[in-house]
Amino acid sequence: MWFKAASLYQLENKFEHDAESLHELLQDKLFSPCSRRQLDSYGWVPPLEEAELLVHASSGFLLIKARREERILPGSVIAEHMAERIQVLEQKVDRKIRGREKLEIRDNVVMELTGQAFTRSTYDQILIMPTQGLLVVDSASTKKVDQCTSFLRDTLGSLYVKPVQPATDPAKLFTRWLKGTRKPPADLALGDECVLQDEDNIAGIVRCNKQDLASDEIRALSTTGKQVIKIAIESAETLSFVLDNEFVFSKIKFLDTAETDESDTADLDPAAIFDANMTLMALQFSTLFPRMIEVFGGVKEE
Repeated sequence: MWFKAASLYQLENKFEHDAESLHELLQDKLFSPCSRRQLDSYGWVPPLEEAELLVHASSGFLLIKARREERILPGSVIAEHMAERIQVLEQKVDRKIRGREKLEIRDNVVMELTGQAFTRSTYDQILIMPTQGLLVVDSASTKKVDQCTSFLRDTLGSLYVKPVQPATDPAKLFTRWLKGTRKPPADLALGDECVLQDEDNIAGIVRCNKQDLASDEIRALSTTGKQVIKIAIESAETLSFVLDNEFVFSKIKFLDTAETDESDTADLDPAAIFDANMTLMALQFSTLFPRMIEVFGGVKEE
């Protein structure tokens, strides 16, 4: 349940759905496993596996979850079967097989192999924060986030959101922090990781891991025409994360608060534990995300 990444979207209108009405809408697009002819399937599932509700509500926050099932069908396997069939057919008709015929063979191979392929599942979580006017997707992948938000929009009929873009260019502020020409706010501290990139050459990248970012050696890198496009940050000793120049959070870690001894929770109701953890996470996010938006000058006006 704990989010490892976060892509932020601003709700342009008031979110009108409560947990009950949202659950009813999500039921129209429940997840169902891939059929023998499907390469993938996508749909809503309960955030808590043992529960039936498709929405977990707590303290004004709404958590929903989607499941993606994909058949594993490597291109090399398709190519191997295609080559065998093309060779047999060429010998039979005594000519080269080209163009459209190859595409037809490929389609037939994919159709036959699809039903035999193994499947794997991944999950997308969305935290809706109506009071903060934010929608948070647990992913740093643009492709996954786009699929997830588009699917939610299709499910609800309409969803007016836009990516949160801060007024201040994150890369410029990151670089000032690293150079030491500007200090991070008192409630933020730089971590031990950053990525620098040449401003005029996207191929010129330097990655620093487990390094003291305040050291002269690391700071010197920011004076050679490179700007910081990703940096590790610790917030008020409760959360650590990596923030990039697109204002996407990754490697989120909940410091101390998420450290729970299994022996302390063995006799507790799993639903109660899930609810407590979800509430704790959402409350920390409700402080962190508005604060980070504030640090970067608020939301950029179009």
